[in-house]
Amino acid sequence: MKIQDVQQPQSEDNNVCCKLAVIATVDAGRFIRRLCKHFTHRVPASWDDKKGLIEFAMGRCILQATDDSLSLRCEAANDDDLLEIMQTMKSHFERFAEKDQLCLRWS
Repeated sequence: MKIQDVQQPQSEDNNVCCKLAVIATVDAGRFIRRLCKHFTHRVPASWDDKKGLIEFAMGRCILQATDDSLSLRCEAANDDDLLEIMQTMKSHFERFAEKDQLCLRWS
């Protein structure tokens, strides 16, 4: 599935809450595909080899791949919704990355 250009993260003056996680991995594209494909069963998601977008009812998660890392940026209108998205993404990522022994930590 192809992703259209993901909008740049909204600026702080738009009152959007956001958190970022960066995981060192050479398999970022594989994780983007797995996560986005998994979530298409419940919410809109789109992706390509370098980026993905998962759109939850309460916000979204933007995934970006580089040669040596995966970044996840979660955005929501309030802290409670942001926490829900973060917990959902963390639990799913860590389940998919268990054999690689990778952990997701938000900064």
